[in-house]
Amino acid sequence: MALQIFGFHTHPSAFAVTKADVTLEHCVFLLDFSRPLKRLRWLGVHNKWVGITVGLGVPIVHQGEQTGGYVFAVSRGEPYFSDIQVLWRKHRGSPRTTMVPPVEPLQVIADFARHFPESS
Repeated sequence: MALQIFGFHTHPSAFAVTKADVTLEHCVFLLDFSRPLKRLRWLGVHNKWVGITVGLGVPIVHQGEQTGGYVFAVSRGEPYFSDIQVLWRKHRGSPRTTMVPPVEPLQVIADFARHFPESS
């Protein structure tokens, strides 16, 4: 499934994301603007310092976590590749405004596997 990004009118710097076929109500991961994008670059060889950006490691945080630790991959040919970079330039460092009660770590792992199956 292709990446889906859901924005919130009441929280302009919160974006729910998933690669599963679910509605916004079942989407539990948010873009984590407190961490930088990880860039995969190409200049004759893959590296993270110089060359054209060919992939992104996009940080996300579960709504029930205080701090996130997960990243999913987006390659240059996928939809939202350039949009994600624009979102990071605009919202980098924005404070998180949405939070639900904490969840168990195993639930976070299961949710990540459900929402980002190819990154698991």
